[in-house]
Amino acid sequence: MTHTRRDLLATAAIALPGGAAAQPFVPGRLPRDVLEVAPAFPIPRDYPSAMHVAGNRLLRASGQPAVLRGACVPAVAWIAQRNDSQMGFFDNRMFNAASAWGCDILRLSVMPAVWRRAGRVTVLGILDAAVAYARHCGLYLSICWHGIGFPPEARSMTLNDRALGPLYAASEPEMRAFWRAIAQRYGDNPVVSHFELYNEPQFIQRDGRPALQHDRAMWLALRDWAEAMTDLIREDAPRKPICMGGLQFAYDLSFALRDPLRRTNILYATHPYPDANWRLSWQDAFLEPSRHFPVMITEFGWDHRDHPEARMRGGGAPYRQALMRAADAHGLGWQAWAFSHSFTPALLLNPRFAPAPDFGDFVRGQLLRHRA
Repeated sequence: MTHTRRDLLATAAIALPGGAAAQPFVPGRLPRDVLEVAPAFPIPRDYPSAMHVAGNRLLRASGQPAVLRGACVPAVAWIAQRNDSQMGFFDNRMFNAASAWGCDILRLSVMPAVWRRAGRVTVLGILDAAVAYARHCGLYLSICWHGIGFPPEARSMTLNDRALGPLYAASEPEMRAFWRAIAQRYGDNPVVSHFELYNEPQFIQRDGRPALQHDRAMWLALRDWAEAMTDLIREDAPRKPICMGGLQFAYDLSFALRDPLRRTNILYATHPYPDANWRLSWQDAFLEPSRHFPVMITEFGWDHRDHPEARMRGGGAPYRQALMRAADAHGLGWQAWAFSHSFTPALLLNPRFAPAPDFGDFVRGQLLRHRA
């Protein structure tokens, strides 16, 4: 996943057409426009349905499979505090647009640096508003701790922001405090379908560079960490499904075939970007694992600069077609990165939620195809 930002550090509200100004989101108070959210599609009678895992499927309370497709909202608390045309708008427009695109789910990412700087009260207030917006649209949400690195050793990829500092760095106490707060707040709320423990696990060497290869010992360390964090969450949210990504920036789930998490109600995440299959194939990384436990594609995407489709090795068909065919054939839900015009690969052309040519148009078409 790429976090390209286009001069996102300006602090003033941005003028909108007609002279209106963007109003920053006020944490701790449900936004006044929440009732203006209008679902684009009929809301199912069983919405919101608490999810659970059985076999290799995520299921609704009725026992029907839940193949949730949608988009990722990057740095949701950062966007909400800014709420301007440079970063993006966190208000009824975002959720109306997601509904009109045909989303079932939005994946909400909370960056460690934003949790640290904004604080528990502010971030939870923003997530409360997201739940209110989503409920009116019939959308599910997932909540993701948006780290990149190796949480068992609290080592992270280095990406610094002038205002926020290291975006991904997080201590074990910070991660535990986050998940305890999330579990207490949303453990019984069926609008939140699941919790995603860590965005992109990747072993970081002592010199700060990402490892080019992973091994079973690394996976076992990550599994032990995930089980401990699951146990912490389950103290307050015993029935909430918990999602864990594979190694190699969440792509590689092959180690979980031999050594799965030793907990129930677990699903797994993969991030098959076009350049992810340099070490092993989709079949080995997540398609064969999906026959044994539920797998969700919680990020994918492409653009012409950072993730060109041509980087995918083999397969014959273009990346987009191959991935959608594989997801459909194996019943995999997915969320495209990113429902933003500022974070890339960008689904949006501009802050008014118009689809970006190529990537945005394609993803919207796929979402609407499944809604038809």
